[in-house]
Amino acid sequence: MKKLLILLAALLLSVLAALWFQENGGYVLVHVGGTSVQASLFMAIGALILFMLATWLVLRMVFGVARAPRGVRGWLRSRRIERSRGRMLRGLQKLAEGDFNSAERDMLKTVQHSETPLLHYLSAAWASHRMGAENRRDHYLALADQASPDARLAVGLVQAQLYVEDEQWETAFATLNLLHDRWPRQARVLELLALVCRKLEEWERLLDLLPQLRRHAPMDPGRAEELEALAAAGYLKQASRQGLDPLARAWARLPRASTQMDPVRLAYIDGRLLHDDGDAEAEKLLRTVLRKHWEPQYVRRFGNLRMANPQTALAAAEGWLRERPDDAELLLAAARLSLVAGHWSRARNYLEKAVTRASQPEACYLLARMLEQTGENDKAAHQYRLALEQDARFQSPMGLDELAKHHMQDLETPRLAQQA
Repeated sequence: MKKLLILLAALLLSVLAALWFQENGGYVLVHVGGTSVQASLFMAIGALILFMLATWLVLRMVFGVARAPRGVRGWLRSRRIERSRGRMLRGLQKLAEGDFNSAERDMLKTVQHSETPLLHYLSAAWASHRMGAENRRDHYLALADQASPDARLAVGLVQAQLYVEDEQWETAFATLNLLHDRWPRQARVLELLALVCRKLEEWERLLDLLPQLRRHAPMDPGRAEELEALAAAGYLKQASRQGLDPLARAWARLPRASTQMDPVRLAYIDGRLLHDDGDAEAEKLLRTVLRKHWEPQYVRRFGNLRMANPQTALAAAEGWLRERPDDAELLLAAARLSLVAGHWSRARNYLEKAVTRASQPEACYLLARMLEQTGENDKAAHQYRLALEQDARFQSPMGLDELAKHHMQDLETPRLAQQA
């Protein structure tokens, strides 16, 4: 309806214009040199309109022809980009399927026309890594870094991950430390660096990382606590190899929360007993812990003490026995302390009770040794069999053979004194 009205209006205006030109006749005279051209006003206006229309058409054709190469170039560029995108998608598919050779080839074939060369180079690096081509892998990573300097973090993380997969721990450690210096709060950097620290037993470095891990990495509280205990205990074990003073300094450096963890306290106690099995500091800490926190692993270490005055430790163990008369681990500890103190009959009594409560390999073995010393060979053989039937190793820092050597002198000394 609207178009019809416009058409009728145009016809009406045309009729009115024709009537106006008929009533108001006139002419246009154009004189150029010796030539004169005369036309009616209506014809002159029509000719002018046609001339302007022709000029517009000619100019449009000229500009269209001029723009044609640019349009062709743009079309070709779009075509290349589309082909590059298709190659990349096919390469990713080949990478997922495990066809690493084809994936590498597809990623590199059209990378120069890609809008995302970073993805091409990183994918090619993964593919060459899977094929064990380390030189090509590192070359592609360098190209990825050059192609997208703003993506240095992503390139570095991929590089570190590939080193971790190859178990190149030292190289991964160096790479991740550089990344951590620049991006100290990045969660993935922190997670990978913590993993590498565990593998390299860089316990002090891991302890320094833990506060940042808790703040910036999505970590379960239980896992964080386990990691802290592992790092602190490892740190103490390393310090104990250097001596008592380094061990004491390492213990003092630890946060209080860490020193309340069982693995950490045990590592500290074991470190002190490693240098002196009658260490007063270890004995004091064992007493303190056992008053508040009764655990067999602390009882076992208390029984291994070789104090200058063994009666004190034995008295403490016998005091605990009045409260826990059926505790097999405490009975064994009391037996060992009795041997150190030279109380042969008391040690045998505690060992017999310990074997009755729970047939532990060490208790059976020590009782067998005592029975053998007194000539009760049949009973000794029975206890030896019981010891061998148990696990070859148990919850102790030492195995059965080592314990035999450890207690041999304790068994020999009371016997010789009794014979004298």
